[in-house]
Amino acid sequence: MTVYLYINAGANDRAPEMDLIQIDAAGFLVDMSSVLVDYSSDATPAASRPALQRVLKRICFGDTLVIARFGYLGNALGDITSTLESFSTRGARVICLESGDMDLAASGQASVLKVLHLADEVGRNTKRRRAVDASAAARKDGVALGRPVSLSSAQRAAALDALAAGNTVTAVARLLATSRQTIIRVRDAERQEIARGENVALPAQG
Repeated sequence: MTVYLYINAGANDRAPEMDLIQIDAAGFLVDMSSVLVDYSSDATPAASRPALQRVLKRICFGDTLVIARFGYLGNALGDITSTLESFSTRGARVICLESGDMDLAASGQASVLKVLHLADEVGRNTKRRRAVDASAAARKDGVALGRPVSLSSAQRAAALDALAAGNTVTAVARLLATSRQTIIRVRDAERQEIARGENVALPAQG
């Protein structure tokens, strides 16, 4: 059974040395052939950290990964949770010096991994709820939602005229040197404006 040591040094050239000293002091045997180091930004997701991905490919059932910092496993709670899940499915243990000697990759109702899954779900639900509430508040205040159109008023009018004349979205985008998505947004915004006008013009029922 192999003990792997993983370090994400970022821009700190001394981080590997300091981490190895800390890991050795914690009682883990430091075998340099099992030390893998990334120099990735903290913002880099786990999937883009080459050394971490090499650990995932090498590690086997019963092996142990030792890290000094929780953030070495990813750039956000969801990313870290996914990384731990990958180690868990391989039957490997993950020990982080910041959290003592508990196995972060252990499964079960009372495991750290279970708690992280729940916390990540709460975070995602909260973010979705905030987005929905912000969208509702914007509509109530009459604020236009979505990406702003990048064309001038004259260009938007020309685009609508060209579409009305039977030109395709691609042809109009090429004519105005813009993207198809921009023309589609102009077209859809016009349709929504017409629909709103028609609804207002309808006589009251009764």
